[in-house]
Amino acid sequence: MTDIPVVEVQRPPGRPRSLEADRAILRATVDLLADEGYGGVTMEGVAALAGVGKATVYRRWASKSDLVVEAISSCRESRSQPPDTGSARDDLLLFVRGFMDHIRTSDAGRVMPALVTELARNAELATAFRDGFVQPRRARVLETVRRGVERGEVRPGVDPEVVADAVVALLMHRFLITGMEIDDGLPERVLDILWRGIAAV
Repeated sequence: MTDIPVVEVQRPPGRPRSLEADRAILRATVDLLADEGYGGVTMEGVAALAGVGKATVYRRWASKSDLVVEAISSCRESRSQPPDTGSARDDLLLFVRGFMDHIRTSDAGRVMPALVTELARNAELATAFRDGFVQPRRARVLETVRRGVERGEVRPGVDPEVVADAVVALLMHRFLITGMEIDDGLPERVLDILWRGIAAV
């Protein structure tokens, strides 16, 4: 299992928050979600597995959905900014490769099946997940498409939202639905097809 990074943020004066406790809580949340599904995650259960008091969890996260989304988001890739290789196609390929590696090797891949099942019936979780996990990744693709249009690599009429869906749709379909192999050469094949549809020349 991978270590969960915890990003420090600016906090008001007072007793400093324990990064070790944060890591333990997020680790416990991921493990419970993977093993028991969303319904098996409780604030009390997380606290017990993490070895902290319930009050420690409640002070940090106001709701279960907020806690789950932060736990999933903490499994994020190390690169948070859109790559800029000078080629929109190469940037998209890097994104797809990174996303593929992410779902194959990280804790996000362990919990995604359970999470997707819950999204359809839990509006609060769905909103938090889309805001905290999906949108930051979509923003990377949208920025890549924008740069590609500015450099004349991507056709101006291309819908960047559709591109953002397309670059991950096949991977997620194989991962969650068909169970077909997600091999190392798949990102290149996906980009070959996608690029033919959006390239300016």
